[in-house]
Amino acid sequence: MLNAHPQTRAGIRIGTDDPVMAVLLMQQRMFNEAFSEHAARQTEISGAFYERISTHEQNITDAAAKLEKYREQLPAELAQHAGSRAQEAEPRIDAAVSARIAKDTAEANEAFLGRLKKLPAIAFAAVLVLMMLFVLLVT
Repeated sequence: MLNAHPQTRAGIRIGTDDPVMAVLLMQQRMFNEAFSEHAARQTEISGAFYERISTHEQNITDAAAKLEKYREQLPAELAQHAGSRAQEAEPRIDAAVSARIAKDTAEANEAFLGRLKKLPAIAFAAVLVLMMLFVLLVT
């Protein structure tokens, strides 16, 4: 607010009855009104901005909650999917392993039978050798 007392600025003396004083008072009142209007408009704009930010903040919070829920569900879904894949693969693995076991068993049986077939000949040869030794020792 301008003082009602005479003032000196930059070497110029302005008194209360000076016509410039009326102009200065009018300018000051216009500036005060303009600043008040500007402050009211800024408050209004800020309020609208805060409303929009609040809406976005709620959307972001909701999205984060959904992501957290998905993050918690994902391991369970992956485990379930892996379990179903294992159940699907189990018959194929069993078939492959069973075929391999049958083949290995057949090969082992054939080898065993081959050794069994040789066993009587070896036993006969051993008996002959023992008989010959006996005959040699007795005679």
